[in-house]
Amino acid sequence: MKRSPWFRKLTTFGFALTLIVLGLLPALPAAADDEFPQENAWSRATPSIVWCDDPESTTTLEVHIVGRNDVARVWITGLVWSDDEGRVELYDDGTHGDPAAGDDVFTLGGVVLPCNPDFVEGQGGYDRWMGMLRVELDNGTQTGNNYGISAGVVHTDYKGVFSVQDFGSGLSATAYAFFIQDSSYEVMDGYPIASVTCGKSNFMAYRKLYSVLPDAFDFAMVMPGLQIFRPADLAENVPYDVLVSNSVEHIGMDIMDNTAEFGSAGRLKSAIYHSFGELSIFDHEVAHTWGAAIGQSLGLINEDWDVNQGHWSEMTDIEGQLGAYYFDPSGAIGHFAYNGDDTWRLIPNYEVEPYSPLELYIMGLIPPEEVPPVHILNAPNTTDQSSIAASYQTVTIDQIIQAEGGPRSPTYAESQKDFTLAFIVTQDLPYNDAAYAYFSLLARSLETTDPPDGCCSAPFFWATGGRATLTSLLPLDMPDPLAQPELPAPSETPFTQVETEESPVIISPTEESEAASPFCFSSALMGLLVVPVLWVVLRKKSA
Repeated sequence: MKRSPWFRKLTTFGFALTLIVLGLLPALPAAADDEFPQENAWSRATPSIVWCDDPESTTTLEVHIVGRNDVARVWITGLVWSDDEGRVELYDDGTHGDPAAGDDVFTLGGVVLPCNPDFVEGQGGYDRWMGMLRVELDNGTQTGNNYGISAGVVHTDYKGVFSVQDFGSGLSATAYAFFIQDSSYEVMDGYPIASVTCGKSNFMAYRKLYSVLPDAFDFAMVMPGLQIFRPADLAENVPYDVLVSNSVEHIGMDIMDNTAEFGSAGRLKSAIYHSFGELSIFDHEVAHTWGAAIGQSLGLINEDWDVNQGHWSEMTDIEGQLGAYYFDPSGAIGHFAYNGDDTWRLIPNYEVEPYSPLELYIMGLIPPEEVPPVHILNAPNTTDQSSIAASYQTVTIDQIIQAEGGPRSPTYAESQKDFTLAFIVTQDLPYNDAAYAYFSLLARSLETTDPPDGCCSAPFFWATGGRATLTSLLPLDMPDPLAQPELPAPSETPFTQVETEESPVIISPTEESEAASPFCFSSALMGLLVVPVLWVVLRKKSA
């Protein structure tokens, strides 16, 4: 499906926000010279998913100020259609839905999020709204930050489309997603503030899944039903993968089976946590089921990471989903790609890349003879980024196989090609119909055989070159509503705006501005997967 430039802009912006959270990029320009610290505020939208362009489907936005008492006013951007920031004020005076005056919780109730239904339907029926924080301090200083405040919108054509099976005890499911109402905080210790520790928490989500569904999944992924922030710095928790089991030999990874910890009887390969509302890092995390670990003794793995679930060295031309990016002194960021004449080019970091041949090999999707030599560059000269000269050493697949004690086992001819996923959603409040639709559509999008939309995400089927499939349809005795004839086309309706008593004050932006377990990949290196910054959002994908 073709997605508009606005989708690309917002998705790329979301990548940048994640990197800011990780400290891998400086914060984007804020509304004053001194940025308002992320650690001093967290936000929540209740409900977190609403219907697009429906005046009866509203949310309440809250901004909680933490650790300071000098904030006089609060706004959130992106709440009205305008050429500027589109800011609307939140209140801490007992009005506009604010429950208590003077408690440093700024609130705006009855918000109808801006939404273009034609655009939302064109990208699969769902979208993620994003706003930014702006504040005025007691001394009159106006500031803010661009870490992002998110909620989901879903097209009204999907009202009542997804049947819901209730298992009791807060568990339910549609045809595509499994839902946990975590009112007792068994999955997470709080919403939206939670200690989500990579590889050491959230096992209960998977155990709840297996309490009512069979051991039928190769991968399982937990996505919170709203933004989740880390207690220490109030930064949004970012995606990671936990290796659950591995039976593949000679790919550099240990043979292990920790499926019982997750409630699986032996099938589950890896468990993913993905941050709220979109799936931009999914293919990267899935690839960690098989690596990167192969060829470590030959210098193929980034030395900062453990042998299990590492990343290719940024000095190689392996490319693909698991490579660490090269940060050029000139400011360019990307992967090295071989030109075939002892020169290389730098693929920009915002390019959508398929899995590389070496990745396809460790996944069991191509035979070893289809893996080209890998080059490890020394002192690359990036003056001309399309023709980078360097001294180098060559590593062949035969050398890799010898170093690992033999070829991948099972072989390409024997390996699995079709995979299943359990998409799990968890939150503390009951789910509305919009949430059931939103996350079901999100899960279903993982099955797509469509090519990339032009920015950021690489669908699994496309990323494998059509060599493997992924199914997110759950093994339930219920109809698949999306297998029925297409839903009616959306009608043309005007944009929705938030009605406020006063016009918002516009602040002009300034011109410039825990350790993982042994079998866990935390996306602290996600910045080495994709490092988009705001200035790239309008640039076109190169040929």
